[in-house]
Amino acid sequence: ALATGGYGTALGVITSSHEQGKVSQVWVDETRPLLQGARLTSWELERLGIPYKLVTDSSVGTLMSRGLVDR
Repeated sequence: ALATGGYGTALGVITSSHEQGKVSQVWVDETRPLLQGARLTSWELERLGIPYKLVTDSSVGTLMSRGLVDR
């Protein structure tokens, strides 16, 4: 939780859901131009042991249109 003092906001929900077996993998958007997703979110997920896949900003629409986001 880089920006908070414990369980963060969105990452807190993901962590809790992963602990309950509701989330098996997280899609991480690179988040240009500063690459917060690629640098920070992926680092936190790795540290927490939550599986993730890093994707480019431009591929998110394709993932959603193919129904891959909820898998």
